[in-house]
Amino acid sequence: MQEIEYIEMPQPLGIFAGDLYDRGIGYLSAFEVLSRENNQTLLYASYFLFAHSLELLLKSFLAARGTTKKAIRDFGHNLPEIFRACVQQSIPKVADLEPYVHHTFEMNRDFDFRYPSGYNLSMPSPKECVPIARALDNTIEPIINRTRIDANLQFASDTRQFRGKKVRWSD
Repeated sequence: MQEIEYIEMPQPLGIFAGDLYDRGIGYLSAFEVLSRENNQTLLYASYFLFAHSLELLLKSFLAARGTTKKAIRDFGHNLPEIFRACVQQSIPKVADLEPYVHHTFEMNRDFDFRYPSGYNLSMPSPKECVPIARALDNTIEPIINRTRIDANLQFASDTRQFRGKKVRWSD
């Protein structure tokens, strides 16, 4: 069996932005599926998916605008700070997004969606949350895809000489 040769290089931000976006959409779709069940025992799990989808979608916008992976990691899960950075990077306006970001963060401040804390959940219904997240998706999707395509084309051009070798991201 032939051993695969690996090339290590930093992941282009446009590709990273696309990966974050795809993962965020996956969490949003899972939120929608769990929400359709209308099962009260799944509320915390479903709202965790909603919060994480908002986080990843906003972070994908930041990556598409050139924010480094380190800076993105440094935000942690602080949705209001991530949102402020997006506003500074001129994210297009999404109606009602800001209050949902702040409220979702407040409800999950101590990771209450993930861990039992005795906290009483007070979130808008999933039927109210989904349109906000989908509006964010529709707003940033063209920006992310344009950045992802440009990054993939540049990456293909920059790595022609490595054809047949596997690339590992080094960052």
